[in-house]
Amino acid sequence: MKLPLLHITGSGQPFIWLHGMMNSVESDSVYSLIDFEQLARQVTVIRYNYSNKSITGNYTWEFLAEELLAVLDNQKIDQSILGGLSMGSGTILHAAVNYPERVKALILVTPPPAWESREEVKKVYRKIASKTNPENIPEILRRIVVWNQEPPQYYEQLYPGIREKLQDLRLTFKPAYYTRLYLDGANSDMPSREQISKISVPTLIIAMDQDANHPLEMAKELHSLIKGSEIEVISNLQDHLNLQKKVHKFLQKLPENNKS
Repeated sequence: MKLPLLHITGSGQPFIWLHGMMNSVESDSVYSLIDFEQLARQVTVIRYNYSNKSITGNYTWEFLAEELLAVLDNQKIDQSILGGLSMGSGTILHAAVNYPERVKALILVTPPPAWESREEVKKVYRKIASKTNPENIPEILRRIVVWNQEPPQYYEQLYPGIREKLQDLRLTFKPAYYTRLYLDGANSDMPSREQISKISVPTLIIAMDQDANHPLEMAKELHSLIKGSEIEVISNLQDHLNLQKKVHKFLQKLPENNKS
C-alpha cells in the first residue's frame, strides 16, 4: 500500500484527523469545525488526503481504516487519538472496532447517515456517479458543491468569501476522482450498532443542529450506543467558539501516551 503524504503540525501525543467526502487537507485548512491551529498547541496533528486523491484509490470506509492503520505502523504510533469529519467519522469507527488496541480516543464530527437511513444515500450516490466521467466535472457536481451550506452562515458572515473558497477547492479534483469517491461512498456504511456499542474509549461527538446531510439524530444514536461518550451540538458562532474549549478539555483529560 502506497502511503499518503502526511501534513504534521504541533507536538505532543498523536492525533490523526480524517477529512470528509468532498474535503481535503487543503479545504480543511480553510475551514473546519475544529481549529487545527489551536489543536496543534496541545497534540501532534497528523492529516492527509486519502490515497493522495488518486483516481485509482479505494475510498470505502473499511479500506480507509486499513490505510489509517498503515499510517500508524509507518509512524511507529502504538496508540492514537482519532478524529474525523463525516466519512472520516465512519472510517475511524471501523478502526476503533477492528483495532481497538490502537485507538486512544475518538472525536466524531458530524457523523453521516448509517444503516437504514443510509440506503437512500447510497441510491443518490450511485446516481451521481453515473453522471460523472473521466473527462470533465459534470454540471450536477458543480451544483452539489454550490448548494452545500458549509460553512454555516454565521461563519460566512464572520469571514466573507470562505464558502466560495471551499467551493473552488472542492472542484479541483480530477474528474475521475469524483466517480470513485461516490461509488465507494455508496459501498460504505458504519460498523453495526452491536459493534459500536462495544467501543470503550473516551468519545466526543460533535453535531450541527441544522445539517440535512448529517442528521442530529445520527449523532444522538451514536451517543446512546457508545457508553460514556459526550455530545456537543453546534447552533451558532458562540457554540463554535466554545467547542474549541470543549475539545481542549476533552484532550486534557486523556493520559499521555508515548510514540514507540
